[in-house]
Amino acid sequence: MSPTDSRYTTDRQPPLAALTQRLAVSRDQLTVLALVVLSKFSQINQRYGYATGDQILAERHRDLAKIPKNPICCARIEGDKFAFIISPLLNIQLIPLVAKKIDDRLRTSIKIDGKLVSLEGCVGFSTSANPCSAETLLLEAEAAAKTAQTLGVRYHVSEASSTHSAKQQIVLRQQVSDALTEKTFELFYQPQIYLPDLTPRGAESLIRWPANNDIDPEQLIATIEQFGRMDELFSWVINTALRESARWTHAQQSITTAVNLSASCLRLPELFNTIESSLNLWGADPSRLCIEVTESTIQQDLDQGFKTLSRIKELGVKISIDDFGTGYSSLEYFKYIPADELKIDKSFILNMRDSKVDMDIVKLILDWGRRFNLAIVAEGVEDQESLAILQHLGCDYAQGYGISKALPSEEFNRWLANYSVPAVGENTDLPIREADH
Repeated sequence: MSPTDSRYTTDRQPPLAALTQRLAVSRDQLTVLALVVLSKFSQINQRYGYATGDQILAERHRDLAKIPKNPICCARIEGDKFAFIISPLLNIQLIPLVAKKIDDRLRTSIKIDGKLVSLEGCVGFSTSANPCSAETLLLEAEAAAKTAQTLGVRYHVSEASSTHSAKQQIVLRQQVSDALTEKTFELFYQPQIYLPDLTPRGAESLIRWPANNDIDPEQLIATIEQFGRMDELFSWVINTALRESARWTHAQQSITTAVNLSASCLRLPELFNTIESSLNLWGADPSRLCIEVTESTIQQDLDQGFKTLSRIKELGVKISIDDFGTGYSSLEYFKYIPADELKIDKSFILNMRDSKVDMDIVKLILDWGRRFNLAIVAEGVEDQESLAILQHLGCDYAQGYGISKALPSEEFNRWLANYSVPAVGENTDLPIREADH
């Protein structure tokens, strides 16, 4: 998305128009308006000048626009205020998750004159829980942002939105419960290739809910965590992944299957037993199972997280640190990390060609991986140029739309069977799929 994109504007009219249109076509879905207000940005302007300040705002604008799965509109409506629309949002209880994503984006450091600078701000949220106009939603979001500033908190939800119908929550809870009981979720698999020889070596399992295709999987996971059903979901995911991956065939290499582990799963007392019994049930090779856990999840309780992951690792299961670089890493943390690989967050990969800072971060993570004997996976690889850069830098694995979108198990198996690698020295195109945006 570029600063000249129609969704990337600097006044109130485009977001109001987009919001009006969205409210008209999504009457049965929850639409959220987020108003981000930066704190003390005038100090940045005074210290570095207005031109540099505008560059920082433009970069943060781009970062915020990437938060929604399908960006509808992201607008800089005033000097230090941004508004963007999230629709659909599964339920209002997921707003804290959105707020955290915004805060993480703001706090990601930008290098200015050799120094790293991060921003702070607060967010006001309003929602379509109660029927109203786009202008009313914007006014409510502005009022909520002012309340957040007054209270000194990261975010605040407008009072009108906070009265979201309990009946809708009951309906949603029942839908999720039925899907768990009837096992109507599905797993899709996104391929990973080994960059030195470009052969498929793994796949990340990703949950999908066919009955609610518009719902972001991350929202779905957060909702199930909220309802206290993650133990059931994780058991279904790991057993389904092991069962389906047993049917995959590839002449050159065995395929490792990655399963994601949420924060609440990491705290489950029966987690180790669930993983061990699932491996035994399907006769699976533990070295072909990879457990992915985000950096921020581990850091919620480092001691317990490390103990749990170390015990799982003793089974022979691989441990991968997902979204690496978005938390608050330190060398002290690295001294004890019970991991086999790091996955560079896709935000750095997507921006590395246009941002020296992002490129330097990618290089730094690669260097850390080599020093600590950890494999490195690059997420968000969307084209051949990025693939070539990562090969040149010595990255181990790559994953992203430039290789393949996530596929149902049978389709993934066909992808493996039909995959071919160019002979060494041939100037032929890699087997690239079109991005599925």
